[in-house]
Amino acid sequence: MASVGTTKVAEKYRQYRPKYPPELFRIIMNFVRGQGTQCSNSNSKYPLAVDVGCGPGLMSTVFLAPYFDKVLGVDISESQIEQATLNNKHKNVEYRLSVAEKLPVEDNSVTLIQVATALHWLNYEKFYKECDRVLVPGGVIAAFSYTLNIHFDHPMAAEIAEVFLEMKTKLTSADNPYCEKREKLTLQKYTDESVQIPYRDSKRIDNEYIKVSTTVAGFLKFYRSVSLVRLYINSCPENMEWWNTCCQRFMEACGTADLETPLTYRIEAFLLLGRKPKIPASDDCEYN
Repeated sequence: MASVGTTKVAEKYRQYRPKYPPELFRIIMNFVRGQGTQCSNSNSKYPLAVDVGCGPGLMSTVFLAPYFDKVLGVDISESQIEQATLNNKHKNVEYRLSVAEKLPVEDNSVTLIQVATALHWLNYEKFYKECDRVLVPGGVIAAFSYTLNIHFDHPMAAEIAEVFLEMKTKLTSADNPYCEKREKLTLQKYTDESVQIPYRDSKRIDNEYIKVSTTVAGFLKFYRSVSLVRLYINSCPENMEWWNTCCQRFMEACGTADLETPLTYRIEAFLLLGRKPKIPASDDCEYN
């Protein structure tokens, strides 16, 4: 059983992290359909998808349920799997503890491997080799995340953005020891060569936006749930004091003293797609 501390982190993740828009999953499924993988004969669904780093399941895993006979969500966090299992309302969705680099599925059995907001935490080389093992010929890898480039839909958007930029600049600078190389991969929108999907038939998609309607408190709690933010402000009393001052300034920029004041923002998502060759052609991927 997960500890109380990790359970609370998982619950906050479920409550405050933005959910990806349905359009993103339509893009993924259009790519899956475009390469001609076969659906099950019974109901025009594909046999199996795996959602790697599934977290509590609500952000990404459940969106695949209508398209597959079975969806398997895996995560290394026991607390996240507990949350996902509690949240699960789909008979064809299952959650298991598993590392991404050794998936609990058979060779050539998976049509889609999806990894949302997690690729930067993996051993990319081992993960992509494992994908090549389990994917059917023509199977797809979809890796996506979002930036911290946030656009506020508010009459005082300029003032809010100015305060937020100051916060983000400090938190993503060398002053923050928790802003590691892996975190910077998301800030760079997965453009680094090391994380590219190693199949010739691959593409990237930018400028997809997640619209979030929440409150001032909801936004600040989302931002605090980001690991480089959470670890920094919890590391010492001085950093926590800085955070509290920032929150106060953020509220002032919003023109409110009420944390429950509505706030809408948009956050940019980006997506990498890659397709395993249908035949083992030597030039189509790095794994020969």
